[in-house]
Amino acid sequence: MNKTIKKIAFFDIDGVLTKNDFYAPNTSPILTNESIKILKKFEEKGFKLVFITARSVRELRIKNGFIDKLKKENLFENALVFGALGLDQASYTYEFKIKNGKIIFKNGNAVLTRKAITKRETFSNLDQFLLYKMLIGKELNQQLKYYGIKTKSAILEELVSDARICFELENNSQKERTKTIKLLEKLVLDQRNYFNITKKFGSPVDLRVRDITTGISIEPVELGKHLGVLRALNKFEIKPTQSIIAYAFGDRESDAQMKIRKDIEFIKVKNNKDFIKECEKIFKKY
Repeated sequence: MNKTIKKIAFFDIDGVLTKNDFYAPNTSPILTNESIKILKKFEEKGFKLVFITARSVRELRIKNGFIDKLKKENLFENALVFGALGLDQASYTYEFKIKNGKIIFKNGNAVLTRKAITKRETFSNLDQFLLYKMLIGKELNQQLKYYGIKTKSAILEELVSDARICFELENNSQKERTKTIKLLEKLVLDQRNYFNITKKFGSPVDLRVRDITTGISIEPVELGKHLGVLRALNKFEIKPTQSIIAYAFGDRESDAQMKIRKDIEFIKVKNNKDFIKECEKIFKKY
């Protein structure tokens, strides 16, 4: 790496590079033609492309899906793609100082709890998290059946292939999701307390239950797109003291997690059209 200032563009996928943010498990996001042109322009301007999404890696690799499209447009070879909110498959780690579920910042930069790991596949809590997830996943199935809540078959695949427990309901009404979320929040808390008392499986992982419109997601509190940003910076061998030019795009407030450094400018967009407009403004600077 030379001392030239590096330029990086971080992208959420659904609702930014796609026509809408509608998420359906076991599908792959579809890039708009306008997004492809913008991505190529970023590359022409010397930016490294980094894609960070809540989708599982398996969904991104679906035939003729997101990654295949990047390859077809010659955008994949020099890009980084992080599925499952910044992680690869069901990986988990503590790398940021967290308080009340939020990252702690000092002088504009996120505070690391320890030296960042370069290798993405090596994480301190991976085995414990996988075990915890399998047990709560098994209990989840039993509880949902007991309360008469029917899920689609995708739940069995998602339980073992993603860093989240993500599934669709057979009756996907707002009322049904709200009722199910209340049940799952109690289940998650009960399981955490059980793990905490027995100490049999290590420290319990704090989980949250979210309504994702097309279904429900259960995920670790610390899980977020900031982890993908950190891994990208490690991959590019960028030190905390080294200046960079970087932009991060997302369509939700939670996507602002990508701004773990003061020199990363986060831009919240309303939709794909808004994303295109914001990018055109940036290109005028370079």
